[in-house]
Parts: sequence; C-alpha cells; structure tokens
Amino acid sequence: MNWALAGPPPRPRPAALHLQVRRVAPNVFVHTSYHRYAGKTEPVASNGLIVSTSKGALLIDTAWDPEQTLELLRWVADSLHQRVRLVVVSGAQEARLGGLAVLQANHIKVYSTPLTAKRAGRLPFGAPTPAIKPYTLIRAGRTKLELFFPGPGHSPDNLVAWLPKQRVLFGGDLVQDATAQLLSSTAETNLKQWPATLRKLQARYPQAEVLVPGRGQWGSPDLLAHTLLLLRNAPRKPQTALNGR
Repeated sequence: MNWALAGPPPRPRPAALHLQVRRVAPNVFVHTSYHRYAGKTEPVASNGLIVSTSKGALLIDTAWDPEQTLELLRWVADSLHQRVRLVVVSGAQEARLGGLAVLQANHIKVYSTPLTAKRAGRLPFGAPTPAIKPYTLIRAGRTKLELFFPGPGHSPDNLVAWLPKQRVLFGGDLVQDATAQLLSSTAETNLKQWPATLRKLQARYPQAEVLVPGRGQWGSPDLLAHTLLLLRNAPRKPQTALNGR
C-alpha cells in the first residue's frame, strides 16, 4: 500500500547502517537503527518497538536519524499495510528521537514524559509533546500498551513499555544485553538509584517473557539480573560511553 511520506531523500550509506526489523512476538517487532561515530569502525545499534494494532501501528522511539526513520515508516506501510498512529519517545537521547522531524512532517503524534520533553529541548531534534504520565495505559483496539517510569538509571528519564498480552517488556537503555561486559553509561547516569529501578521492574513485571534492551539482542528477564551484576562491578563515577548514549 503506497502512502506518500514526507522526508529527506535517500543518501548513499553502507548496508550495515540500514534499518532492520525483526519479529519478537505476535504483532510486535523490534526496529534497529545504526549510527557510526567519527573514528569508529563498528556502527552502534539502537532498538525500538513496533506494535501492530487494529487501529494502526504504535512505535516506541524513532530510528536514529531522519533517513532511517523514513525507512521505518515505509516498512510499516509496505509490510504491515498500516500507518503509524502514535510514537512514544522513551528518553531524550539522539538514538531515541533523532528522527522526530520526519514524524512531525508526516503529522504523526509524538509523546513523551514532561521530563523527556524538557531534556529534549536542549537537543537539536525538537521536542515531543509532554503528555505521558509516570503510569500511562494506551488502548488501541484490543491492544494494551503500558508505559511506566520506574525511576532514574542510565538516564534521568528512561521510560519502559509493557505489552501484557504478548508479555514483551521494552526496557530501553535501563537494560544491558547479554553480551555486554561493561556498563553503558553517560554523564547523567545515576549509578546509585539504577539498581533500585531495576528491582522495581523485576517486581512489577514477573510475567515478562521477552525483554528488549536499548541495544543488542533481546532475551529473557535474566537481562535484568545481568545488568544488576554489571552495576555491582561498575566504578563509582559513571564513565561516558563511547557511543554517547
């Protein structure tokens, strides 16, 4: 189904930097976008969610940049035969809202918590509408999407998303993937409160079967315990990650 989409013209880029979409549960897909920092040979990946509903598609986070975000909208149109109806930004980092301008150009509603919107105002990508409360339930047909702010950790504003029917939890940057040997952190990381925030997730979503981290491969809820182990071994002062997230 061909819908006209507004966005930047495609530019030449390596195949490794093109958007990927993979299914993790019925009607739930992980979108992975990429960015290569100057002087680095390996691209850095960032995950978000696509949720297909009877009312259209819902997204957690944009792709990393406008071009990949336009790829994301085209994938939803071509593969799901749907429009994106709503986007929720989980945190004020480039990897989470770098494609905001493309969504706005296509008249797609983009929401976040007030804290994320405030922090996004310091970035050059624009700011989402600050309409998400610390607990917000979105209903789209028979689909329920729970948005929850468990507390600071990797960033002051990291929001998580829970799909109770599919038992999929999007942990975003709060959660490290199973291959991570060092904690990914930034200057705004709260090492003191991050463990309590993760334990809150463990207590709130014991029925989760799939946990999607902000980067890397998704897995079981054991990723929470893995992240807690990394936190126990982390230096007292957060080190700014090379990927800038």
